[in-house]
Amino acid sequence: MKPGFRLVLAATLACSAAAHAAEPLTQTTISVRSAGKEVAAWAFPIGAKVELSAVGNTETRTARGMRFTGNVMGRIIAPAGETIVYGDDIELVTADISPEHARAVHDLEAMTGPDQQYRGRMAEGRELTQDEWKLQTAIDVANMRRLAQILDTFGWPGVRFAGRASQTAFLVLQHADHDSQRTYLPLLRDAVKRNDALGAHLAMLEDRVRLADGKKQLYGTQLSGNPPRFDPIEDEARVDARRAAIGLPPLAEYAKMFGVSYPTAP
Repeated sequence: MKPGFRLVLAATLACSAAAHAAEPLTQTTISVRSAGKEVAAWAFPIGAKVELSAVGNTETRTARGMRFTGNVMGRIIAPAGETIVYGDDIELVTADISPEHARAVHDLEAMTGPDQQYRGRMAEGRELTQDEWKLQTAIDVANMRRLAQILDTFGWPGVRFAGRASQTAFLVLQHADHDSQRTYLPLLRDAVKRNDALGAHLAMLEDRVRLADGKKQLYGTQLSGNPPRFDPIEDEARVDARRAAIGLPPLAEYAKMFGVSYPTAP
């Protein structure tokens, strides 16, 4: 355990817009900190009942939560089971979220299946027909229209905001038109800086936008042609350093996924 390890458990409270408004929903996220910096985060589905009990050198309780500091050991009970936690600082906090927030998460979750409705068939080794691509494109346009509303209202829906559906937000943008990708790329950059989105997602979107703008890619995530080959890479001798900085394996290792041979950069 590194010095300064900190675990923060934040439970956010949402008021239902339906008849059960008196029974607020809860959304629980867990953040892990080391030396004051957040290094990981988890999110439970909206409505999941999560309990925290812990002991530590110091215990502080308020009307909105609780905090344990100094040689903390605790227990989290969630729908998936029980987890034992320990570290230096554990905090439980509640905050309000709006019905619009809950609706946005619901809508993101609903996009997951349609995003792969037709293109997912390519994983079975067959090409889509022209009609299938038209149907998938119509779905992509509708998904991006709703995602744009969410992005314009809330910013990037990271793990704290949307939990597992945060990945769906990336997939929808990855399959959207170039103007949308360029417009919302800065939001994903900011989310990665605050450890609220995956660096791998940012690398793929950065490379796609740069190539579409006639520039060389930075991370080597994009290949084209048959047999596949890497599209041009900026300052290729340092590509592995850039990949490592954002959490990606060396390019030679990545190339093996596509059956491509790639020499290690000097």
